[in-house]
Amino acid sequence: MDDSPEAHKPHTSSTTSSAQPVTDDIFEALDRFSALVRNTNAPEGQIQTFCEQMVATIPTVDMAGVALIPERGTTPQTVACTDARVLEIELDQHRVDEGPGVESARTGQRMRVNSGDVASKWPDFARCAESMGVSSYLSVPLSIDEVQVGVLSLYSFVDHGFAEIDGVLLQVFIAAVEGAVWKSRRGEEWRVEIAGLRAAMKSRGHIEQAKGMLMVVHAITEDQAFEMLAAQSQRQNIRVTTVAAEIIRALSGQTGF
Repeated sequence: MDDSPEAHKPHTSSTTSSAQPVTDDIFEALDRFSALVRNTNAPEGQIQTFCEQMVATIPTVDMAGVALIPERGTTPQTVACTDARVLEIELDQHRVDEGPGVESARTGQRMRVNSGDVASKWPDFARCAESMGVSSYLSVPLSIDEVQVGVLSLYSFVDHGFAEIDGVLLQVFIAAVEGAVWKSRRGEEWRVEIAGLRAAMKSRGHIEQAKGMLMVVHAITEDQAFEMLAAQSQRQNIRVTTVAAEIIRALSGQTGF
C-alpha cells in the first residue's frame, strides 16, 4: 500500500458522463474479475485486487477497503485496504462504535455522506478521522443469500459525497467482492461438511464393530447389543461412540477378535 502524498492526490474529475466509456469500463472490469476468479485461490487476495481496481477505475474514489463479519453479531474485520489510512479509519470507527461503516454494518443500509454529515451524525468519529483528510464516505453492505457478511467502504478527499458515482459500475465491484466471499465461505462449508461426514462414518464403523463383538460374546441380537451400548453410555455419561471404542479395545485381545 502506498500512502505517499503523490499517490493520493484528490481526483477532480467526475464520473464519465458518456455512455460508451462507462460501458467499456464495465466490460473491462468484468473481464479482469473473470480472470481473477478463475486464477486466484486466496479470497483476501482477490478482494485486495478488487479494491485496487476500484481506485484505479472510479475517478471519485481515492481509497477503498473491505471489512468482513466473521460470524453474525461480531465486529467486522478489515481484510483488504488500498491505504494504511483506511485501516486506521475503520479501527477508529469500531473503537468509538460509530461512523458510516459501523452504521452500514449495523443497519444493512448504504451510507453516503460528506465530511459535514459525518461531523453532525458521528462527532466522536469525526474528531478521530479529521487528520486523515477524507471528505466523502460511501459504505455499502455486502450480503450473501440475504445475510450480511461485511461492508465495502470507499473514501474520497473531495467533498462531493459520492453523488456522481456510477451505480452500475459500483454494482460490478460489489458483486465481485460478494462472489469472492461466497466462494471462500462455501469452500469452508464444504470442508466442514466433509470432515463431519468422515467423523460420522468413523463413529458408525466403531458402533457396528462393537455391536458385532457383543453379539458373538453374549449370543444376543443386534438390537440387544445396541441396548447394551446405550445403557453403558448412560451409566458412564459418555457418547455411544466412546463406549464402542472401549469395548473394541477390551475385546480385541480375546480369542477370535
